[in-house]
Amino acid sequence: MFNLLKRKDPVCGMTEKKEKGFEKNGKWFCSKDCLNKFEKEAKSEHHHSHHGCCL
Repeated sequence: MFNLLKRKDPVCGMTEKKEKGFEKNGKWFCSKDCLNKFEKEAKSEHHHSHHGCCL
């Protein structure tokens, strides 16, 4: 029941562990690798979002 209050890493889905991991912009990451992967994917999506018919 208490896991409902814990956040999950948006990259790998790991449940937040007390005093472990990293937080950035309100999101929790289990490792620097997951944080870096999330940032890389976000930059890639942002770059591609300006293409197409609708801006």
